[in-house]
Amino acid sequence: MDTAQAVEAIKRRLSLKEVVGRYVALKPAGRGRWKGLCPFHQEKTPSFYVDEEKGLFHCFGCKAGGDLFAFVERIEGLDFPQALERLAEEAGVELPKKPGAPQNRKELLEVLRLAQAYFQEGLAASEEAKGYLQNRGLTEESVARFGLGYAPAKADGLLTHLVRHGVSPEEGVKAGVLAEKDGRFFDRFRHRITFPIKDHLGRIVAFTGRALGEETPKYLNSPETPLFRKREVLFAYPEARARLREGRAIVVEGLFDAIALHQMGFGETVAVLGAGLSEEQARLLKSQEVREVYLAFDADEAGQKAALQSLDLEMARQFLFYAVRLPVKDPGELLKREDGPALFQRALEEALPEVEFRFQETAKGLDLSRPEHKRKVLEALTPRMLSPEPFDPVAERLKALVVERLGLSPRQLEEYLASRKRGRPAPPPPPKAEPKDRALLLELDVMALLLSLPEERFSGWVLYVSDHVWPPEGSLLAEFLDLARREPRRDYLRQVLSRKEAGGLFLEKLMMAPPLEEPRFPEIMEKTLARLREAYYLERRAKLKALLAQEPRLELLKEIQELDQAIEAERRIYRGL
Repeated sequence: MDTAQAVEAIKRRLSLKEVVGRYVALKPAGRGRWKGLCPFHQEKTPSFYVDEEKGLFHCFGCKAGGDLFAFVERIEGLDFPQALERLAEEAGVELPKKPGAPQNRKELLEVLRLAQAYFQEGLAASEEAKGYLQNRGLTEESVARFGLGYAPAKADGLLTHLVRHGVSPEEGVKAGVLAEKDGRFFDRFRHRITFPIKDHLGRIVAFTGRALGEETPKYLNSPETPLFRKREVLFAYPEARARLREGRAIVVEGLFDAIALHQMGFGETVAVLGAGLSEEQARLLKSQEVREVYLAFDADEAGQKAALQSLDLEMARQFLFYAVRLPVKDPGELLKREDGPALFQRALEEALPEVEFRFQETAKGLDLSRPEHKRKVLEALTPRMLSPEPFDPVAERLKALVVERLGLSPRQLEEYLASRKRGRPAPPPPPKAEPKDRALLLELDVMALLLSLPEERFSGWVLYVSDHVWPPEGSLLAEFLDLARREPRRDYLRQVLSRKEAGGLFLEKLMMAPPLEEPRFPEIMEKTLARLREAYYLERRAKLKALLAQEPRLELLKEIQELDQAIEAERRIYRGL
């Protein structure tokens, strides 16, 4: 199986709608079509469509579009080979081996599965590790559900285990479970409780290790690998997915905290792997139609700073945020208390809305009777009040709170914000408009018609179009026909052309093209080609008339008259005369 065949096999096995649906809440929009809010730009009215039958997505707002691979590349920040590898793994499609690749090379996911088996065997054999988890209040059911393990203290235990299963040390390093120094390989995790980190598909892509002794750091993460970027995953996301669809998410900092809250009955809990929520993690929550996000970060200064950072994301404007004030340092401490679930439930009910939380955190330690302290609060809150959206509820509520708490009049605040807005740097220029000339639009119509054909008829009609229309050198249709003769694969052509300057228009044509009308196809194609030839003739005629105005010559006039006759002939064809 070559790469092209692998791509076709992946598309047959994976539903574009289901893959997109992990990131976008989709609603039916006609036969085989779904729509939702575009994940690539901010919008309030859905302009993002998925057409399952055509295998395409397109946003009529920002012009993002393409096939299954283009979506995964863009949403996850991958290049094509990375997207191909990720989707092939999910679809169970074996990719062609690269020349020179060692025969015993193990896939990274398999290396991680072997490491997980080793860690779980380690936990079963370690009374110390099991005792530690029991002391933290975790039940055997929670330990098993989240796949916790233990990395023994020896430096080469996992190394030996992997080699025994045909994994080279270099592959162990690439998977993030081994380390190398001065040419010597050794286990990355030693004498640590291990937490398997899963991606949105539930596959183990990394580990976090919690030290049992005095080792530093207390928590050690896998390095980022081709499979793992900590900004893109949420711990406990696969386990929380069903509860998240009810509309609420609880976000915590610690992995133990997430497991503890699940054990206490708060199954919609997920944990970040860094400081605060990232855009990619917020997008995961949005894909499950989460509306309310409760940030239950640690009560210390770092935790509150992480909460504020999360509120400043672009994606954050799509949620209602609440800050949970914990009665203890972190949620995990509640697990061993009999009233722990009740205390956390009360904290959720008393959680501060985003506006109140922002104001309280900004004003902490300041005396609002002093003008200079009022000024500090006002300046700190200004960026959030200067919202680009005309009806941003958070910005409007924040303005009302500032007026109330700082003793300003609404007019004074608006004048201040207007002055700050004037002082902002000029916004970046809008993106270059895509060409809208008639010939290009008709070229796109021809290409969309060709790509609507079944595979077995595609090449024949490409040759027919090549014989009946003569696109100028360098035009998009000329490039398309040349590519189609050399590589007559529709998916390949769609992928290449969608990346051109007119790619957005091209994808719009494909999305809006009606289903193929088999009996009428030759007639429709003939009329479209006639319109295109007419457009080419009109372009040529305009150039000749400009030359004639500069230098009257008989041959120019004669050619213009011939073009007029050709234009009229084409009009008779598409008018059916």
